[in-house]
Amino acid sequence: MQKKGMNVPKVSEPNADDFARALPQEVVNAPDFENQPPPIEKVVEAMFFVGGQPLTSQRACEILRGLDLKEFVVIIGGLNRKYKLENRPYRIQPKGNGYEMTILPKYRIIADKLYGMLKEARLSPQALDTLALVAYKQPVCRQEIDTLRGNDTAAIIRQLVRLGLISVQRGQSDAREITYGTTKKFLELFRLKSLEDLPRHQEMEEL
Repeated sequence: MQKKGMNVPKVSEPNADDFARALPQEVVNAPDFENQPPPIEKVVEAMFFVGGQPLTSQRACEILRGLDLKEFVVIIGGLNRKYKLENRPYRIQPKGNGYEMTILPKYRIIADKLYGMLKEARLSPQALDTLALVAYKQPVCRQEIDTLRGNDTAAIIRQLVRLGLISVQRGQSDAREITYGTTKKFLELFRLKSLEDLPRHQEMEEL
């Protein structure tokens, strides 16, 4: 109980200034890295982690003002040295006219599991036949596939689209016509650099 005549000091809630005064001076004066622009090396690295088409030096220089071709190549070399020292499972490798982030061969089985191998997808012989027709005759419409297969392939096509092995495209002569073609995942699944690497009739006869 408070006695008469005693003055009880008022206690105010601490504020941000009170906390700042309590901190060591070197902490108060430390630079705020989170609000500073990221180094150009980090921005280039982030471009590769985004994925998509191989990143060309021209495209990188268009996105990052002040970046030139020589510096772009030097940054890639530095990132790869860093990945090697840190035992990372990926590297930045040339592909086509650009570069892309790729998994090292010994880790490829992990990527295969993520994308889904043929065993994982459990494709039936009918699905494999349909996939082969699309691969060799693309862009191809469903009616043509049905004619060549001799039956209705609607369910199989939906399965292949769902698995990401083929995709819906538009007809070249008529935009309303729906056609199908293979995807990048299809190429990766069969270890193909492009559709030009598909086995041809003469090569298959020689096997």
